[in-house]
Amino acid sequence: MQTNSASVTGTVSYLPRIAMPPSAILEVTLVDVSRADAPAIILASQGAIFGDRQVPIPFELVYDPGQIDPRFSYAVQARIIVEGQLRFITTTRFPVITQGNPTEVEVRVDLVSQ
Repeated sequence: MQTNSASVTGTVSYLPRIAMPPSAILEVTLVDVSRADAPAIILASQGAIFGDRQVPIPFELVYDPGQIDPRFSYAVQARIIVEGQLRFITTTRFPVITQGNPTEVEVRVDLVSQ
């Protein structure tokens, strides 16, 4: 970890009992979701290939605490991509860091309708 950094950690999982192929990609991001009328600002991201792993998959998002405003809202978002197609995505907010929210979170992603 760099000198002036902090992290959000946790796991990503989903409910259907579906095994992901080794080439599936998990993308996890820490975003500023304070403004409802603007796109979320990405503060940190992590991408990982599933390989021989299955859910839950751990993650660590390292960020600069100087970018955090205690008045703002932050969340973790995740998605799983298989062969270039979005298969799973967060559909609910997983708040972190400020306003009494944790820095460790269990993120659930939901199956995308095909």
